[in-house]
Amino acid sequence: MNVKVLEDKKEKLLLEFEDETETITNLLATQIWNEKGEAAAVRDHPFIENPKLVVIGRNPKRLLTKASTALEEQCDEFKEKFRRALEK
Repeated sequence: MNVKVLEDKKEKLLLEFEDETETITNLLATQIWNEKGEAAAVRDHPFIENPKLVVIGRNPKRLLTKASTALEEQCDEFKEKFRRALEK
């Protein structure tokens, strides 16, 4: 996954995800809101443009890191539950 930083300001971060779908940006945006931050998945045209993620807050990089870590933990938990379900 290639991620480009398009804008990096004190309280705003704009990222572009190359060759990805909106799935990753929507997941991250939702998790950032769960972390009490503000974020939005943006894509002007689904066939021409890569999806973007805007993160706004006092420390957008920290919000993004916390959200990414939380999603990773959720995926690990799901993987383990799924593995156990298949063993039954």
